[in-house]
Amino acid sequence: MKKYLIINADDFGYNNEQNAAITDLLSKGLITSTSVLSSAPEAERCTCLDGDAYSVGVHLTLNSDNGESPWKCLSGAVSLGGDNGLPADMKKLTLGAKRKDVRRELEAQYDYLISRGVKVDHADSHCGTLYGINGRRFYLDAFDFCAEHGIPFRFPKTPGFAERQIGRKLPAPVLKILGMIVKRGEEKGVKMLDDLVSNPWNIAKIGSCDNLRAYYLNAVDNCVVGVTEMFLPPALPTDDGISEWTKRVYEYELLKSGDLLQRARDKNIEVVSWKIFQDI
Repeated sequence: MKKYLIINADDFGYNNEQNAAITDLLSKGLITSTSVLSSAPEAERCTCLDGDAYSVGVHLTLNSDNGESPWKCLSGAVSLGGDNGLPADMKKLTLGAKRKDVRRELEAQYDYLISRGVKVDHADSHCGTLYGINGRRFYLDAFDFCAEHGIPFRFPKTPGFAERQIGRKLPAPVLKILGMIVKRGEEKGVKMLDDLVSNPWNIAKIGSCDNLRAYYLNAVDNCVVGVTEMFLPPALPTDDGISEWTKRVYEYELLKSGDLLQRARDKNIEVVSWKIFQDI
């Protein structure tokens, strides 16, 4: 059976360094899709994307990455921060967010892009807040949202992604829950991935760009039958030092090299975009 690979750049809109890297990669055909953080500071600069030329998704978020400069809560929902912006405190989000407000915010972030002429062809989740890992059933709201708009949702039907993220096999009860979540999505008619890949390591464990490259090339070699997405948030450097941001710089260098595309071709894996995902 056939293997397909989507290479997606996340966090478009995060800042100027992120935007510049993703714009460069898109223009050179080195990635197949991107996803926009509608609530982030530089999201407005992403709305010039030609939906006929590029595959663009909405990178749905319920949280900010920085509590000192929170991202906009586009719906104004009080339980999601309202005028104070989306919360950075995950515990506060988990305990305080109301499901009806979550759905309002998903719609607001989608509408932000649609109203600016962006053709949204998929949805995914920043920090995994819509995957159920926080104990909340926000995945139900994500499935309803995607079903209503007829777009696929980044959720892997197999346990590989979660197991790679935590570094061990999932226990039987968690596997059962995963199966239940996938079934709910399928009942709603929402298309999902077979597998999902992203590097979970911090910069200390990565060590070098070569180590990061080896991780992703190995992932290409081990793609499952069906559709796999690799998502990376590439960026230009913000300073000359080594920090967690350096991981994003390494991801940009990796994508810019074209090594992932070449390895996929070598392994007879068809590289595709989200634009044609539902037709596969």
